Amino acid sequence: MIKKSLPFLLLAFAFTVATFSCKKPDDRPAPPQAEQEYYPLEIGKWVVYDVDSTIWDDTFCVKRFYHYQVRHRVADTFTDESGRPSYRVETSIRKRVEDDWMPHKVFYATNTNVTLETVHDQQRFINMVFPIENGVTWKGNNYILTNDPDYAFYGDWDYEYKNVGEAYNTGFEIFANTVTVEEVDRAESDPEVFPDVYASRTSSREVYASGVGMVFREYFRWTYDPSTTKCRKGSGVVMRAVDHN
Repeated sequence: MIKKSLPFLLLAFAFTVATFSCKKPDDRPAPPQAEQEYYPLEIGKWVVYDVDSTIWDDTFCVKRFYHYQVRHRVADTFTDESGRPSYRVETSIRKRVEDDWMPHKVFYATNTNVTLETVHDQQRFINMVFPIENGVTWKGNNYILTNDPDYAFYGDWDYEYKNVGEAYNTGFEIFANTVTVEEVDRAESDPEVFPDVYASRTSSREVYASGVGMVFREYFRWTYDPSTTKCRKGSGVVMRAVDHN
């Protein structure tokens, strides 16, 4: 009796393993609500940012500064090309607080229960992974077509969680429960020290607060080519949340 049952048990075990190993990411249990609150996705949710933008102009060898405000608002839901529930996030812009908001861009956000992904200008980023723990790393730009010269600098970024659950001060508000995502901090030479050598600098990090979403972002990238103007070329931005619902 035992010998006759053994093949059936082995078959049942194999079926069970295959069933669980073939589960799609969307079929996995949702991460704890506390973790999802770092990037809340619900229609009507909005955050306003003060933005300081920098442009390194290699044509005139000048560094230009701009200040304005940007608002991110979750406007609608839809099903993406992979059949996953996703959210449309509309961004608006204004120069001064007293100005009316002007439509700017749209990006998309998807929580797969394994990752939190956003699509900006047709480029998909893996902004977060679950579970959220200090020291967890992932390739956040895996979907970026880095064989395209315009996007090559996105290659091989190692995102990493730091300061999980700690407070963060944006200068406008102290958020009690946040997580920092260090995305890249990469430097090649220094034109101040070696003016005849090619140089570049790329840095990016974001901070997310529970119940709010992204409350801080700092990104900049410039290149320096001594064979042309011997001036930096690039851009940077610092975003700080100043209001939210």
